[in-house]
This record gives sequence, structure tokens and C-alpha cells, in this order.
Amino acid sequence: MGLRDRIHRRIRRVVDRFSGEYSAPAPEELKPYERPGVPAEDAEVVMARLNRPVPGNRKS
Repeated sequence: MGLRDRIHRRIRRVVDRFSGEYSAPAPEELKPYERPGVPAEDAEVVMARLNRPVPGNRKS
């Protein structure tokens, strides 16, 4: 039993754990995601500014 066989066996175990055989069945009806809270109608979107140094001014 080499390293390759051990890795292969371990990978196979992980795949079996996540396979559809052991997972729960899908629900009959879909529930839409609901965001908590109330949306702000007067919200303002502002673009962020990054103060990055100019590439030509690198210190060496």
C-alpha cells in the first residue's frame, strides 16, 4: 500500500461523505431569501477613493 493508494482512499471517503446518497432530499417548495430590516429609500451611494502611491515613486 503506497502513498498514492492512501491518498486515493482518503479522497474517496470525503467524496462519499458529500455525495447525494447521504444528503437530505431537496424541499418541495423554494423559500426566497428575505433580508432583515427595512431598506433606506434616501440612501446615498458614494465612490470610495484609494490613496495609493504612484508606481514611479518607489524607494529602493
